[in-house]
Amino acid sequence: MTRTGMHMIDTGFSFQGPAEGVHALSSWITPEDDLFLVTHMGFLNIDPDHWHLDVDGLVDTPTRFRLSDLQAMPQREYMSFHECAGSPLAPTVAQRRIGNVVWKGVPLSLVLERAKISTDASYVWTSGLEWGEYAEIEEAYQKDLPIEKALAEEVLLALEINGRPLTPERGGPVRLVVPGWYGTNSVKWVGSITAADRRASGAYTTRFYNDATASGMKPVWSVAPESVIVSPSPNDLLSAAMPTKIWGWAWGDHRISSVEVSVDGGGSWRTASVGPREGRSWQRFELPWTPTSGQNILLCRCTDEFGEEQPLTDARNAVHTVQVEVDP
Repeated sequence: MTRTGMHMIDTGFSFQGPAEGVHALSSWITPEDDLFLVTHMGFLNIDPDHWHLDVDGLVDTPTRFRLSDLQAMPQREYMSFHECAGSPLAPTVAQRRIGNVVWKGVPLSLVLERAKISTDASYVWTSGLEWGEYAEIEEAYQKDLPIEKALAEEVLLALEINGRPLTPERGGPVRLVVPGWYGTNSVKWVGSITAADRRASGAYTTRFYNDATASGMKPVWSVAPESVIVSPSPNDLLSAAMPTKIWGWAWGDHRISSVEVSVDGGGSWRTASVGPREGRSWQRFELPWTPTSGQNILLCRCTDEFGEEQPLTDARNAVHTVQVEVDP
């Protein structure tokens, strides 16, 4: 059911991102102009004066929050990478839609506490207000979080990104943000939150965004370790025997402990230096390099603190490859 003060714009699936792809991501904090935009059903424009959030289900005090209510509650800033999981219709194709931003908003836990969530709740369902069709499915965009993640301090009902109010294109006036998990879980244009004792049963938790594993289907939740080479790019002019450096970003739900770079198409690997992370930010890596003339095939791969590695192929976090031509 639609609400007063809302209308859809640019309906249908859409993607926007920098023409240079990851090679445009030269800043520690990603400017909004370089941060990808993906929608399943289109963009929703909401009059902030008409927006409200209903919290219900397994709560003692079902509560309606207006924008002014959230603005009056304690706010938190949190830096995190923000990554699209890619197409649920092609989950093994790496898309590398990524950025690093600072969110600000109200911890989801505070809203759940104010509604007095029951100890019987094991999941929290979050529903967006947009409507339309995606892959021949027409239903509300609804995702769920296990209660442990929903109550984690980093999970926010965000009102700002990089110090500015969320625009309608970014899911404003209020969206869910789940740092460390793929963007599909960070519901835009959030309109209702339901505490439940089971997983949500809609298409976006059952038909889409599940990966086949040896032990069965696994929800697309925690971000697997990934890295990309920002520089050099295929368009850079490099000269043989001229020292330069290979650098990029590495990230994952868990801290990245090591990054390796290959300059010979994967024949051999060198250990790069890896910088720290803040919150769940990405981490910068770099490696000094003196290129040789001709075509050079550069690759990077990372490992997180629990030993999980990037796969070479056939995964949304597959190893990134860059081909560069070096002048004699």
